[in-house]
This record gives sequence, structure tokens and C-alpha cells, in this order.
Amino acid sequence: MLKQIVEWLENKRIFCRKRKNNNQRALGMLLYRAGLSYRKAGEITKVSHEAIRRWYQKGIKLFENVPVRKRERIAIDEKEIKINGKKVYLWAVVDVDNEEVIAVMVTSRRCYIDTLRLLRRIIRKCKGKLPHVFIDGGSWYTWALQRYGFNHTVVHFGPRSAVERFFSLVDWRIRRFWEIFPETASIKSVERWSEAFAGFTNLFRGVLS
Repeated sequence: MLKQIVEWLENKRIFCRKRKNNNQRALGMLLYRAGLSYRKAGEITKVSHEAIRRWYQKGIKLFENVPVRKRERIAIDEKEIKINGKKVYLWAVVDVDNEEVIAVMVTSRRCYIDTLRLLRRIIRKCKGKLPHVFIDGGSWYTWALQRYGFNHTVVHFGPRSAVERFFSLVDWRIRRFWEIFPETASIKSVERWSEAFAGFTNLFRGVLS
């Protein structure tokens, strides 16, 4: 995994300055992704916790580079998380065939307007015919999917396991925050964190080419 991050940093020239080497940066990113705090990862790599935070946020560039391609099947789901004790929803979309995370979104509610926003993000990552969508039957999905011309199937296992596996990784990482995000978090910052997390997930799964 460390080698994958270093190669990405060097091939894409993510950092212009050479004050720190890419092996050090990659290690800091990997340690945080593996469950350490920004501060602890900084202590190990001998940089500030703020440097680790900035480095890890570069994972958003990985997520922005999710390619536009033909997709046959995707799974959509959302899960409840907490920010400052307040309930919000993390949405995720995963390609069933290669388990690539193609969209994430954080909202304060679940309704068809939010679903429309998510579907627009999906469409931008699809080439040709729209993929078949697997959902869990939430009432906020059907009308929005029909409006944009998606065919869909309600399932509670099977194809939806792809998105559930991604959420299992998210759950594992959030538990390192003692079940909730830090007090300084906001919907926007959690969405950016989720994009970086999804970007590194895709990198480690080898689905970014």
C-alpha cells in the first residue's frame, strides 16, 4: 500500500514543493488511513498533525480522478453517522462489478432532492447506457431514479454487498473517532474526508486505471 501511494504522488506530481520526501508523506497518509490520529501519525513521521491532515486531504484528488466508463451495475446506499452528536447521512455509490466507489455525499436528511443530487454525480461517471441500480427500497429513491431513466431493483443482499463492504470500512475508521467525528467537523468537512477515504480505497483496490 505504501508503494502504491508513493507511485501515485510521484506520477501525478501531487506535491510541488520538495521540503518533505514522498515516502514520508505516503507513510503519514497510510498511518492515518490505517486508524491512527493525525497527531499520532505526525509523531511517527516527525511532522505536525496539521501536515498529516493536509497530506491526507490530497486523497480527494484520487477521488476526483474516478474515470468515466461504461458501467453495468451499481449499488446505492446511505448510512447514519453523527457530527457533534447530530444525525446526518453518508451516501455512497459503488460499481458492483469492480467495487469502485464512484460517488459519496453527506446530507442532513434523506429525500428525493438529495437523491437527484447524487444521481447527477453518478451520471457524470458513466459512459453510454445508464447502469442498473440496486437499492434497499428507501422511499426517496424510486421517483428520482425514474426521473433520470435508471432501471432499478430492490434487494437486501447480493449486489448491494459491494456498497456494504465500503461502509464496513467507514465504520471501522469512524470507531477510531470514538464513534463520532471530532467537534470541529461539519457536513462539508465530513464529505471531503469521505471523498479522501473513498479515493484511497479505490487506489488500494487497483480500480483507478
